[in-house]
Amino acid sequence: MTTPARTPPFAYRGGKTRLATRIAAALPRHQHYVEPFGGSLAVLLAKPVSLMETVNDVDERLITFWRVLRERPAELARLCSLTPHSRAEHQQAWDADLTVLNELEVARLVWIQISQSRGGTLRRTGWRMYVDPAGSSTSMPGYLDGYTERMAAAAERMHRVSLECRPALDVIAQYGAHRSCCLYVDPPYLGSSRTAGGAGYRHEFKSDAEHIELLEALLACRAAVVLSGYPSAIYDEALVGWSRLEVPAKTGQGRSRTARCEVLWSNRPIAEQLSFDDAVGFRPLRPAMTATFTRFEGGSKLHD
Repeated sequence: MTTPARTPPFAYRGGKTRLATRIAAALPRHQHYVEPFGGSLAVLLAKPVSLMETVNDVDERLITFWRVLRERPAELARLCSLTPHSRAEHQQAWDADLTVLNELEVARLVWIQISQSRGGTLRRTGWRMYVDPAGSSTSMPGYLDGYTERMAAAAERMHRVSLECRPALDVIAQYGAHRSCCLYVDPPYLGSSRTAGGAGYRHEFKSDAEHIELLEALLACRAAVVLSGYPSAIYDEALVGWSRLEVPAKTGQGRSRTARCEVLWSNRPIAEQLSFDDAVGFRPLRPAMTATFTRFEGGSKLHD
């Protein structure tokens, strides 16, 4: 019997929906699966169930959405399905004071903020809509219907998943200390590797210094780590000795998609778990080499 495909109930900025099954296939064996940067949970939804699973996101709005979806899927799906694709609805979702609303309405408004915003983000942007239908086989109301139809399966998959809402580095430090864990780490892309300028998240993580701190934390992990990102000299220099895979990808929404290359780095061998077509530019793990950071005044440096 084939397991039905589960995908996120919205298109989220930086989400890995189109790559999720390939990333899930690349995960090393583990007993406890952990996502420090949860986002759309595309990889969790695509992977087989593990003995233990924990997802984290520092954005409390996002965690509220996932918790309500898990606990009240039918109610949330019904409310979202009755929500029109509407500029006024989109504006009201952003103008509302979420602190005074019940959690079901908060979850609905968060869904509107993501699904009806350009870029699929919890940072306020313009209303997502089409003028020219050329090249699109689906209307925006059609996309929204499709998102709500995914909710039941996503909620079922979330039933035995633990939810955290903490800084990602705290989660990495705690769970990364245990070899039975596997951390899939998908941070906001390094600022210098992005093609679109500006901030894309309510809680940004784009400076070199932030990513260097993240890399230091990952290098200290005993757990298996799979890290996603765009090609980056900072990552490559830090992760000497790690497996490296380049996977073709596309970014953007609707017709506005741009070809990019997603890179996976891991402190475990992963290439044999992907097809040859997926493993573009594979660099195998070299266990004799390990890279660590040394702090010094004005920045960090690497040594083997």
